[in-house]
Amino acid sequence: MNELSLQFCDLSMKDSAEKYAAAAYKEADQQKYLHGMAEALSQQANMATFFYSNFVGAEKLNRASVDLYRRTGNKRGLAATYSHLAYVCFSQTKYDEALQYTNDYYTLYKASLDTSGMLDALALFTQIYLKRGEFDKGFNTAQTAQQISSKTGDSMEIKFCFLDLGSLCMGIEDYPLALSYYQAFFQHFTRADSISLLEAEDLIWAKMEYAEIYSHLNKFDSALYRYSFLDTSNLPEKDLRIFLVSKGEYFLLSGHYDKALPLLLRGLAIHSKLNDGNEIVRTVLDIADTYYAQHNERQAIRFAREGLELGLRARARQRMRDAYKLLYSIYDRRGQKDSAYFYYRSYIQTKESLTDDQTKGRFAANQYLGKIELLNNEKLISQQQLKIQDQQLKRESLIRWVLLGFVLVVLLLSLLLLRNFLLTRRNEKLVNDNIRKELQHKTSEMEMQALRAQMNPHFIFNCLNSINRFILKNEPLAASDYLTQFSRLIRLVLNNSKKAWISLEDEIEMLRLYLDMERLRFKDSFTYDFVCGDGVDTSGLFIPPLLIQPFVENAIWHGLMHKQGSGNVTLSFFVDRDMLNCSIIDNGVGRPVPVQSGTRLSHTHKSMGIRITRDRLALINRELNDEKVLFNIEDLVDPSGTPSGTRVNLSIKFRQSYSSEEEASTS
Repeated sequence: MNELSLQFCDLSMKDSAEKYAAAAYKEADQQKYLHGMAEALSQQANMATFFYSNFVGAEKLNRASVDLYRRTGNKRGLAATYSHLAYVCFSQTKYDEALQYTNDYYTLYKASLDTSGMLDALALFTQIYLKRGEFDKGFNTAQTAQQISSKTGDSMEIKFCFLDLGSLCMGIEDYPLALSYYQAFFQHFTRADSISLLEAEDLIWAKMEYAEIYSHLNKFDSALYRYSFLDTSNLPEKDLRIFLVSKGEYFLLSGHYDKALPLLLRGLAIHSKLNDGNEIVRTVLDIADTYYAQHNERQAIRFAREGLELGLRARARQRMRDAYKLLYSIYDRRGQKDSAYFYYRSYIQTKESLTDDQTKGRFAANQYLGKIELLNNEKLISQQQLKIQDQQLKRESLIRWVLLGFVLVVLLLSLLLLRNFLLTRRNEKLVNDNIRKELQHKTSEMEMQALRAQMNPHFIFNCLNSINRFILKNEPLAASDYLTQFSRLIRLVLNNSKKAWISLEDEIEMLRLYLDMERLRFKDSFTYDFVCGDGVDTSGLFIPPLLIQPFVENAIWHGLMHKQGSGNVTLSFFVDRDMLNCSIIDNGVGRPVPVQSGTRLSHTHKSMGIRITRDRLALINRELNDEKVLFNIEDLVDPSGTPSGTRVNLSIKFRQSYSSEEEASTS
C-alpha cells in the first residue's frame, strides 16, 4: 500500500495516494509493524509538501517517521525521510537543522554508493550555504557535485549542477556569470525545445530565476519574453506563488511599482499560508522596496522591519543587508538622523561581512577579477561625523584587500615557479627513462644477434660431420645426395638466421630438409610426421627462427640413435589464444639409457644447440615481459614402466605479421 501511494503520488492522483498511505499506516499500526508505520508517515509528509507545500505539517510527520525508524532495525527509507525533513526545515529557514539532516542522509547515501542521493544532498547543501551567505562553501559543494555527476556521465545531472552554480552566482551578484550557467543548461535545445521546456510545469524555479537574471542585467525585454511562455491559468498555488513574486520583482526593477505591488502581496499571502520562510523574507523586503519607491514610508518601515526580523532569525545576511539599507534610506529621507545613522552603521558592517564571503565565492568559482567593487556611493547623511566614519570604513577596506591581493600575487608566482620546477624534473626523468629503455633494447638485440650467429656454425658443423662420415664409409652416392640437400638446407638456414622472425611455414620447410638428411644418414631407420591443428595458418604465424631444430636434433641423437628397430618423430602444432604450442615426440630409448650405455658418443655429444636455445629464450622472454616462451621435457614410459621416448612441449608467443622493415632493424 505504501508503494501504491508513492506510484499514485508520482501520477499526481492525490485522492488515491492519500487513501493508500492512510490505509498503510492503519494496517501497520494494528500489527505494531514499526517500519511500515515509518514509511507511511514519511509518504504522508511527502504528499503534504508535494500537493500542498505544507512545510509545517510535513515537518511534524517526518519527525514522527524518524522516531519510528530509530526504534527499528530496518532502516530502508530512512535516507529519503532525512532528505525530505532537511528540505522542509530549509524551506522554513531552519538552516542549522537542515544542515544536520542533510549531512545525515548524505552519509547514508554515500555508504550505499547511491550517487543520485549524494547529488541531491549536495544540491541542498549548496542552497543552504547560499541562503546563509557562505558562498565559498556553496561553490565548493557545487563543484563536488559537478565532479560526481561528470563521473556518472548522466547529462541531466550535469545540467542541474549548472543551475546550482547559476544560483550561487546570483547570490554573489555576478549576473553575467549566472547567465552563462543558465545558458549552458539550455544550450543543447532547439528553439522549439526551449519553448517547450519553458512551458513545462516542472523546473519553475529555474525558469523564473533565468528570467530574473535578465531583469538584474536591465534586459527587461528578454526577461518579459521568458515570462510570456509560462501558462499560469492552471498552475497550483505552490507554483503560482513563485511566478507572482518573480514577475513582481520584474516590475519593481523596471520601475512599474503599481503593477509590482499586487503581485507581491498575493505571492506573500500564499507563502505565509505555506510557511515558506525563505520566500516570505524575500517577498516582504520586495514589498518594502515597492512602498519606499511609492513614498509610502509608513508601510515601507513596517515591511522592512518584518523582513529584518526574519533575516536576523534565519541569519540570512543578504536579507539583513537589504533591510538595513532600506531602513536607513527611509529614515534619512524623513530626516531622522539618529535612526538613519544606527541603521547605516549596521548596513555597512553587514555589507562588509557579506562582501567578504562574496569575494571568497568568486575565488571558489575561479572568477576572481583582481579587485573588489568599492562601496556604493551611498547618499551621505548631513552630519560630518557620519561622513568621516564612512571614509574610514572605505579606506580600511581598500587597504585590507590591497594587502590580500599582494599576498595572492606572491602566492600565485610561487606556485608557478614550483610548477615549472616540477615539470622540468619530470621531463628530465622521462628523457632518462627513454634513453635507458632504448639502450636496454639495443643490448638485447645485439645479444640475440650474437646467439643467432652461434647457431649457424653449430648447425653447419653437424652437417659437415655427417658428410664426412659418408665419405669415410666410401658411400659417394649417399654423400652426393646428402650434400645436395645440405646445400638447400644451408641456403634456408642462412636466409632465416638473418631474420628475427620467420613464418611457421619456412620453419617447417627447413625442418623437413633436416629430417630428410638425418634419415638418409641413418639409412631410413626412423620416420617423421608433421601435424597442424585447426586454426594453424603456417604462412601467417611468425616465430623466432631455429627454435625447434635443436629439440628435433636432440630427439634423433639421444633417443632414436640408440633404439633397436624403427623410430618415429612427430611434430604437432596447435594454437591456444596467442600462443603456438609445439610438441616434439620421439619413441626412442628416453633420456636415461644413453647415459647408462657408456658410449663415447653419449658422453661427448653435448647439445650445444639446446644450450644456445636456452640463452635465446631467456632474451626473448626479457623482451616480451609478462608473455613467456616456455619449454619442458617429459620422459615417456610404457605401461610396464620402461622408458619409451621423450616429449618436448614448447610454447611460443607468435606474431601474425612481420614487415621487412622490422626484419632489417633487428638483423
